[in-house]
Amino acid sequence: MSSKLKIFLEKKSNSRNIFLFIFIILAILSLSRAVQQAQVFSFDFSVSTAKMVSEGINNYEYVLDGKHDRSENDKILYSQDGQYAHGFHVLLIPFTKISWENAKLIWSLINVFFAIIIPILLCKKFKFSTIETLILTSILLMSTPLRINIGYGQHTLFTYFFLILPIIYNTKLSYLMSGFSYFKYNIGYAFFLYLIVQKKISNILISLVPVFLGWLIYSYLTGTNLITSLFQPFLTTQYLHQEGHFPSSIFTVFKYLNIDGFILVLLPILINFYVIYLSSSIKNELYKFSIICMSILAFTPHQIHDYILLFPLLLYSFKNLNLKISKFNIIFIFYFFFFLRIISFFYGTQPWEFPYGIFGYFNNFLTVLFVFINLLNGKKYI
Repeated sequence: MSSKLKIFLEKKSNSRNIFLFIFIILAILSLSRAVQQAQVFSFDFSVSTAKMVSEGINNYEYVLDGKHDRSENDKILYSQDGQYAHGFHVLLIPFTKISWENAKLIWSLINVFFAIIIPILLCKKFKFSTIETLILTSILLMSTPLRINIGYGQHTLFTYFFLILPIIYNTKLSYLMSGFSYFKYNIGYAFFLYLIVQKKISNILISLVPVFLGWLIYSYLTGTNLITSLFQPFLTTQYLHQEGHFPSSIFTVFKYLNIDGFILVLLPILINFYVIYLSSSIKNELYKFSIICMSILAFTPHQIHDYILLFPLLLYSFKNLNLKISKFNIIFIFYFFFFLRIISFFYGTQPWEFPYGIFGYFNNFLTVLFVFINLLNGKKYI
């Protein structure tokens, strides 16, 4: 952090108090708006696929058979394509026992809890002061990706909470719980790759327990052969990608180069594995984690709401504001947190539409670029 800003935050004054008050009020208003939108939308909250599983219907086969046609008779509602891992559909079954209105309300409140506890835990882990924690948490709560997460009933906050647990607490229980992050595997897979790089075999096996149990329970409830069921989430993801459901990304670029099938999935993951391998030698733990989180966004398809994963990079950049790279990083973060919303007013569109088309390619290219810029900068910490 720059010395002037540090002095301003540490020294008690009316101007500092007013500054903090404005930040907190804006954060509360943003959070309240998100919860309000969640009661109207929550279209991504995958209750309908959980309901299918509770009724013994395999939602993956339903999609692969072409039955998910978004008609009035479609059992999968709204944007709930159901490509996540087995355990997630099993985990959400209790929500199918209550009304849709109550389910939306409860899930939005759970997301609010995650939205507050995640930045607090990270700030505490990396030794930020109370004032700094208030400011940084407020910035996250004010951001467009955070509001979309809550308003559309997304699962990213849930995933991210379990992803950070081993970073916060180095215990076997944390590694066990981290397995829940694998349910949304376009995020959780990177932590699995990091464990492989670290050669922590026992932690890898422990983290796979929730995935293994979810797979067994799902297969039992839907009466699906275990081997058949094992590969269905990935086949469904590949099917939906071919149907054009996913945003522009490095995957789309490879498709234009006639790279398809298993190689299409494997190649970006191998690139990400190499990035994580290089970042693993960085001694600054916060910077290392920031780069891993950025690599998740760079090498798998993501909507704007997943860009809350830039929060660790915000922490690092705020702590090291005197560095030139940190200033560029903050502009990069604020582009996704705030500037895209401003741009959307001029384009007559919505921020969640930006991952597609030209903007989608630009956003993905920008993310990949900043991954490698920060990776090169991180060499000084090796």
